[in-house]
Amino acid sequence: MGEIENRPAPVFRRICLAGTNAGAYCKQDSECPGSACADRNVFNFTVAVMFNASSAQLTSIQTLITSMSAVLFDVTDGQAEIGTVTIHNDAISSAQADLVVQPSTNDTWWNANSGHYRTGGTMNVSINYINDPANQGAILAHEFSHLVFDARDEYESRVAGCGALNGGASCPVPASGVNTGLMDGNGTELCWGQGNPGDLTDVSGGDHDPTNVTEQSSCRNNRSVWDQLVWAWPSTFLKPVGAPDPEANGAVVNPPNFVITANNVRVVLVLDESGSMNNESPSRMQRLQVAAGDFIATAENGTELGIVSYSDTANPADGHSGLAIAPLVANRAAWNNEVSGLSPGGWTNIGDGLQKAKDMIVAAGGVTANTYIVLMTDGLNNRPSPQATADADLQAKIDDLLASGIPVYVTCTGGDLGLQSQCAEIGAGTNGFYSDSADAARMPEVFVDFHERITGYQAISSLYGNFASDQQYNPVSIFVDEGSQSVSFSLLWQDSSTKVSMIVVDPDGVTHQTTPIPQGMHVRLPNPKAGEWQMVIDPSGRSESDFVARAYTHNRINDFKAYLRHNSIAPNEEMYIYAVAKSFGGPITNQTQNLTAEVTLPDGSRQTVELVDTGRDAAGHGDDMARD
Repeated sequence: MGEIENRPAPVFRRICLAGTNAGAYCKQDSECPGSACADRNVFNFTVAVMFNASSAQLTSIQTLITSMSAVLFDVTDGQAEIGTVTIHNDAISSAQADLVVQPSTNDTWWNANSGHYRTGGTMNVSINYINDPANQGAILAHEFSHLVFDARDEYESRVAGCGALNGGASCPVPASGVNTGLMDGNGTELCWGQGNPGDLTDVSGGDHDPTNVTEQSSCRNNRSVWDQLVWAWPSTFLKPVGAPDPEANGAVVNPPNFVITANNVRVVLVLDESGSMNNESPSRMQRLQVAAGDFIATAENGTELGIVSYSDTANPADGHSGLAIAPLVANRAAWNNEVSGLSPGGWTNIGDGLQKAKDMIVAAGGVTANTYIVLMTDGLNNRPSPQATADADLQAKIDDLLASGIPVYVTCTGGDLGLQSQCAEIGAGTNGFYSDSADAARMPEVFVDFHERITGYQAISSLYGNFASDQQYNPVSIFVDEGSQSVSFSLLWQDSSTKVSMIVVDPDGVTHQTTPIPQGMHVRLPNPKAGEWQMVIDPSGRSESDFVARAYTHNRINDFKAYLRHNSIAPNEEMYIYAVAKSFGGPITNQTQNLTAEVTLPDGSRQTVELVDTGRDAAGHGDDMARD
């Protein structure tokens, strides 16, 4: 599960809720003397650790999640717990994560996207928070409730756009002298009552006075948090008839099962070998061979790479490529020979190509923190026949890859009606990425871009042009920000007869040579000096060829994202947009600097807004980090 559409509901285990067999698995009520056999909701989720955590840090993360599970189990009266937790250590991307652990070096912070569980969103926490022994699972359970149950805070609104500030409303009612509601004081119960004095007997403090205007009551139609939980998951959770049981009906929480993956970059190229790949001149196959060759050439040593090709099937026994995943080394002849040996012929069975890629990933050790499929096709999926079977088969493969956490980066070339829609659906349906190459000449550019994205690089400069005889070749200037761990430069051209060269000059004037790739030049440099760099193109041997020059950086420190705090906005209500450092949790501005963001409104119009740095709204408050 992760930032994807239609996240699945929790899985279930049938258990005895109480009595002599409390917590035991069951099939019917007769197996539970003094109680009932009911569903326990088990949430499996994924953690992206955005740095290479030590063994001790990984243990701390597991301890926090175990504590969170116990709190969730308590506040839901034994109806919810955490099941399997997959921890991707040193993850390049957090796109598949439900919980993102950031290596914040200057702050202790946490937050979550309220109500985004089915459509995306994450919980975020800094390692500083996890390492603080005073922080147990209640605060993370609080954020989990924001994300999964769409619950809001049970105290007066800090957000003027969601109910008036009344200066003191809270749950439970302050007069009761108890303040242990999970969404109020990070306690051990959910607010649950409806203003009935008979409900105020819950000594754990889980009551709710609807006359108090809290964030939850004003933003969720006066529902208490318990009502919100049942409203969000009506077929999976039951609200207690009376006061919630502070001891979870005597049931015992099961410990989560933790799976920690390696951080290897593991990629399978899935390449179209159907008959239509002979079309055009140069042929689509020739363009693909250049593109795949560029991918192989620009990847770093140690990248684990496999190759699958497909037409009617993807079976190596039918003559298709099936080069098993192995770490790239300096001599890459095995991979290049596999690509140069591709031969078009037959129909298009994308589903089988994806299945063979998944099988190859499993055989290599399974899904790592950074496992991907790169898919290229020039036609609509049409095998196995008839078409209805082909459609169902491809959809099943997409669903399976989504469930397995394997994103597909896909590009399509050609003009078949519906082709681009098919490819966009494969990318979105696997939580991957789609880039158009309707013009086959763009394939090399797309493949290089896929590699850089997969390995955590972001484009910082692009120049498109043509090596015309009268073109001036002024150096291309690129600013590389401080904190960059690596920088890469590529020059790609479309005409195979072109023999252009390029050098890169750093801010100190030092020249760096680039290396030839199938139709271009490339260099990757670690720990680049911050400042103005230049790409200098030598036009000797040029032809009338289009080209693209591009620079990328790997800079986790200064990378950031913008998001809405809440996913549903009432008409005329104020909307709050946040920008936070994506990976390091550090500040992205100081209080004299602002950022701008472009917002797309429901009618399709766009509005530019300014993000103002106001610091935290309250001392020690964890929803907002300092200088965000």
